Amino acid sequence: MRILLSGGKVYSEHGFRRLDIAVHDGHIVSLSPFIEKGGFDAVVDFNNLFIVPGFFDVHIHLRQPGFCYKEMVLTGTRAAARGGYTGVCAMPNLYPAPDCIETL
Repeated sequence: MRILLSGGKVYSEHGFRRLDIAVHDGHIVSLSPFIEKGGFDAVVDFNNLFIVPGFFDVHIHLRQPGFCYKEMVLTGTRAAARGGYTGVCAMPNLYPAPDCIETL
């Protein structure tokens, strides 16, 4: 499937730039200030929306095991993914605490 993401503000080493992104079978094949819209299966208007690499949160609390009534791995990582996070580091505030080889 060929998809065109049109008009997004793409972040790169040069800051944000308005670019079109051509995607073919799930892979980015072109980044350009303007890509002709013909020949795509779908065109998605990203006008004035930001397109950034995935975020990484290095301080989250998943609370499993021991405190599942507060948060669980499934719910916390699902929420992170929906918010654009591609990686997380969970704090070790669990029960039992992972502070020795037996509880790791």
